[in-house]
Amino acid sequence: MESIEKLPNEDLRPDEEIVAAVLGGDIESFEELILRYQPRIFGMARKYFRNESDVEDLVQTIFTKTYKKLGSFKKTAPFEHWFMRLSVNTCYDALRRRTKHREQAVSDLMFEDESWQNRLDNIPDSEDQESLDKANELVHSVMEQISNKARIVLTMQELEGRSIKEISELTGWSISLVKVQAFRARKEMRAAVERFLKKEDNL
Repeated sequence: MESIEKLPNEDLRPDEEIVAAVLGGDIESFEELILRYQPRIFGMARKYFRNESDVEDLVQTIFTKTYKKLGSFKKTAPFEHWFMRLSVNTCYDALRRRTKHREQAVSDLMFEDESWQNRLDNIPDSEDQESLDKANELVHSVMEQISNKARIVLTMQELEGRSIKEISELTGWSISLVKVQAFRARKEMRAAVERFLKKEDNL
């Protein structure tokens, strides 16, 4: 699993030591955890939400929830694993709440892989801003149309390069469930890409 890059500082305290200090009443020590993990959490949040205010709200929610649940952390696994699992689940909850306030069109139609993959390959690979904007629009449009579980799996597997086992550990889902969700995610993605490209053709 991807690990946190730590500064070459001999005085850098282990996560577990900081947690013990916070639980012991040294509340200010929690800021060390925030500073240590904040860049990574912001990066993760931006993969799920485009609006920066939504990203900031999500990051704040993650650290607030972490502080409140710190007492439930067990030393049977590294703090990083516990924290990242909580973060992923918080992202999933945020996506579910957002879905309740808007309609999502998810098609059950099945398209041949070659159909949409070839269309994606035809997007110019250049530094032209218009081409880059079109590619970004496609990615965001697709990610916003697929279901929440599909979005979680695709983001972790394709954008973060995580394995099925790592996704299972972070989400709490069984390996078989992750595999099923990965299959369904690609099916939804194919349908979403096809809808987007058809819309572009009609403009």
